[in-house]
Amino acid sequence: MSKKTMKHWLLIMLAVSLSVSLSFPAARAADVVHVQSGSSIQTAIDAAPSGATIELAKGEWRENLRIGKSISILGTGATDTIIRGTLDGHPVISISPEGVQTVSVTISGIAVSAGGSNCADVGVCADGILASGRARITVDDVTITDSYAGIRLRSYAEATITRSTLSGDTYGVIIAGLAKAKITYCTISENGEDGVIIADYARVKLSDNDIVNNGRTGISVDLPACYDTTRSFNGLIIGDNNTIPGPSEDDGNVIAVCPSGLSVIATRVGGFYPAAAAETLLSLLPAAPPMEGEEDAPVTIIEFTDFTCSYCNRFAGETLPRIEADYVDKGKVKIYFLPFPVHGEGAHLAAEAAFCAQEQGVFWDFQRLLIAQYVARGETVLTPNWLTAIAAATGADHDRFFNSLTEGTYAFAVQESVALGRELGVDGTPTFFINGREIPGAAPYEVFAQMIDAELAEK
Repeated sequence: MSKKTMKHWLLIMLAVSLSVSLSFPAARAADVVHVQSGSSIQTAIDAAPSGATIELAKGEWRENLRIGKSISILGTGATDTIIRGTLDGHPVISISPEGVQTVSVTISGIAVSAGGSNCADVGVCADGILASGRARITVDDVTITDSYAGIRLRSYAEATITRSTLSGDTYGVIIAGLAKAKITYCTISENGEDGVIIADYARVKLSDNDIVNNGRTGISVDLPACYDTTRSFNGLIIGDNNTIPGPSEDDGNVIAVCPSGLSVIATRVGGFYPAAAAETLLSLLPAAPPMEGEEDAPVTIIEFTDFTCSYCNRFAGETLPRIEADYVDKGKVKIYFLPFPVHGEGAHLAAEAAFCAQEQGVFWDFQRLLIAQYVARGETVLTPNWLTAIAAATGADHDRFFNSLTEGTYAFAVQESVALGRELGVDGTPTFFINGREIPGAAPYEVFAQMIDAELAEK
């Protein structure tokens, strides 16, 4: 390329660069709206485009906000930026998209107060933040006080709530309908009634929260055992490492949890509630996972495992036979095997093969032989031909198994099994849940026996 031609192209590129730099900053600047104390936040929200950020200065606002578009509201900190509601019975911040659309709203660095004088009266003191419809909200570094419910989620709303304080409300958080929430590193304290109420079909994960000194319960499920209600609960509560003290402890709630099965989420390793949710969760998988034992066995063990995991194989060879002899064969325990491959393509293929074996009713024999072959031969057995040969040796139809495996018939089933494990907090193999209580790793037989016996004693 000649110097003249090169200079010509450089001039064109410079012109394009200048054009881009001149046009884009204006568009970006328009997406950030600065609001000073004394100006209306609602006016700024209404005028801002979807996806904009409303940056609030230090100060106090007295207004109720309605949000129906994707937007971010960022303050300078919960001690410096304060929004107080002025309308009795109206949420301070109401987030509700129009129709079936989904909106995403982030709220960070502010304090919220409904400001009512009698927060025991829902007609006077309203919610701090109410999300309904298909709203997805992120709440971070927010303090909510003097509200009926600090945060209320209903309908299909979803929320991620982190590093926030919900204190001095009637209820800290209410989650109902088909709502979903993930609550971590929050302080939910000194609320007049319950720290957290969960109802209907809600799915909630709580980790590393301090739920203390609430006037009734730390966490409660809206069930007849806990309230004067006829409602049932068909949702899922997952958690670990939450501080939820009872009345005899420092900063204790009047009642730690209700029902008592929720105490699992206060343990270090955690688990899920209710234990019966296991059957519901497994029924949602696209293919039934292998199960050993009687259908009506009172204790359910779910195992998330990987054929290429040495600790998983140690459990299968040393601990599982003892559990089978002492509990499964006596109708006390049933075990579900869920593949959770984490060690590469071979592990994924072996996981699919597990479903192929289950399809032909030979899974448990297939599992034992595959583990023996894997220990002896390593990765070489994790091919379609080898896996098929192992299955055929246990009585499976060779061609049917091979076709099912090579056509990826159960690839989606494995994907959904892994997704379920992730939802339950599984991050390694093996991981077990005994009636909802988690055992991470290949614990010795005595640990399993102790937990099984404890569950049986409660039946």
